[in-house]
Amino acid sequence: MTYDPKRSNTASSVERELDRSSNQAHGAVDSAADKAHSAVDSAADKAQNLASTVQDKAQQVSDKAQDIGQQAVERADAATTTVGEKMTDVAQTIRDKAPATGTVANVADTAADTLERAGSYLQQQDLADMRADLEGIIRRHPIESLLVGLGVGYLLARSTRR
Repeated sequence: MTYDPKRSNTASSVERELDRSSNQAHGAVDSAADKAHSAVDSAADKAQNLASTVQDKAQQVSDKAQDIGQQAVERADAATTTVGEKMTDVAQTIRDKAPATGTVANVADTAADTLERAGSYLQQQDLADMRADLEGIIRRHPIESLLVGLGVGYLLARSTRR
């Protein structure tokens, strides 16, 4: 509504009052809308910052887990190398202490050869290579692998029961 000078004084004062009230209401609505927009923008910024922080923390956790996993692999490789060295040493000890001839000598020589081959394998291969070799054996001999797994599981269950 706008002010019309041709109207009566009472009607025009009411119209002026209505115009003022309307303008104030529009101003209040605009102010509220601006505040709402700024609150939404602020919340969006905070959510974005929080998402970025969470993503950074997740990346840090992932990096730490990879570092720990790599350390575990390195320790396991070192342990298999050490076990391989010990097996080779045991093979040499068997050769040194076994008789020179006879059935016992043949059995000791076979055991020493087997220990020496296994020790060398453990020293030369890392865990990834051993895993690939084991997968190949399991694929070539699935039934036998299943039976060995069942046997090992049975023995482990019996040993933990006591």
